[in-house]
Amino acid sequence: MAGKAFKILPKNYLADWGEFDSWALGNNTNPDGWIAATGPLIAKESVFIKYGLYAARIIGSNALGGLYRTIPNGSGTNFPGRTFSLGVWGKSASTGPYIELNDGVNSKTVHLDGLNAYSFFTTPPMKLDYASTQLRVNFMASVNATAYFDGAVLCEGEDLFVNFDSSPPNNIDISDWSPNLNTKQDQYEIANREGSFIPETHLQLQTINVKGQVVGTDVTSGATGFNTLMRLALDWQVNQMRDLYLYDNRVINVFLKGANWNYKNGLQFIPFNLQFAVPDATKRTISKYRSRTVISGTITEFNIVYNGNCESKPIISFIADQGATISTCQLQNLTTQETMAYTGTVPPNVALDIDCLNGTVQNSSVNSIAFFGASDFIRLVRGTNYFRFTGNNCTINIDYFERYFS
Repeated sequence: MAGKAFKILPKNYLADWGEFDSWALGNNTNPDGWIAATGPLIAKESVFIKYGLYAARIIGSNALGGLYRTIPNGSGTNFPGRTFSLGVWGKSASTGPYIELNDGVNSKTVHLDGLNAYSFFTTPPMKLDYASTQLRVNFMASVNATAYFDGAVLCEGEDLFVNFDSSPPNNIDISDWSPNLNTKQDQYEIANREGSFIPETHLQLQTINVKGQVVGTDVTSGATGFNTLMRLALDWQVNQMRDLYLYDNRVINVFLKGANWNYKNGLQFIPFNLQFAVPDATKRTISKYRSRTVISGTITEFNIVYNGNCESKPIISFIADQGATISTCQLQNLTTQETMAYTGTVPPNVALDIDCLNGTVQNSSVNSIAFFGASDFIRLVRGTNYFRFTGNNCTINIDYFERYFS
């Protein structure tokens, strides 16, 4: 059961796999999106969790070990000189386990507190060295220590969550949350026919109105609370969306659309109304999920149970890791009657990545949309989606968020 978790976060570079909720390789292997470092014992944890479905349990065994990932585009000229902050919920009976942000030149490290209860640990803001070679996140367990990690976030800048379900709530009280859902119909009038012909319906931008008040004991505390409110609502990179959390398992990507407020009681009481624009018009789960299927026959059928009530467009990867080139590649979603076919070849040990949301096709990280032809960018829809693959032996990863209207 989801709980209340009203909070806002800048763009999260761990939005895909930071919740450790997807374990396509198995319960005692790496969670999706992460790599094991120096051979720790790793397991999917379903009891001691903070958010979502699972956490990652790491045992240092006979050596220091853990999980890591390098953020894509973390080298070259993309990140050097920029500032990042890392945060994660961690739990251990030992002070040996730690979290680390590493740029290949310097690092910031914070050890867990040894209290064996979940706390939110954050690294000090880290300005990446101008000669940095990577942006790497490490979650490590010391020798013979057990550590649990959940809900990891990595954001640019010095701010992470601004949270309003804690106590005290930064002098800010949220009293009203009013979303709306707008649709647009393609409508045509046909001669000699009553009514209208509506072949398609489309989601339009959604608006969320959030009302509340900043309450201070004096002018200074009122102004401080209001400054906190505006800092959370509008990112310093004004073209960048914020992650708005309504429940502890839902995220909405939003822009601040408008704001109005009144100064009352000598600036100690400030009622406000914020309007957020939701370009995607949907909410998503806090974690991405992966369906993994190993193809060992010319024709293979498999299925994915999708729990969202709004369609989702996944990233589909065909990985040539079964000892052969992929020269025939066709995937059908029999439920939606959509078909994608790739007419090129995928060399051994590389991947064909098809992003169905953004409409891109990458073979060995090279644009290959010309070989995609008149194919569909496949959707996942509510219920069980039945797939049929025709082609060479390979591994198919389907990565997706579950999406919701509400």
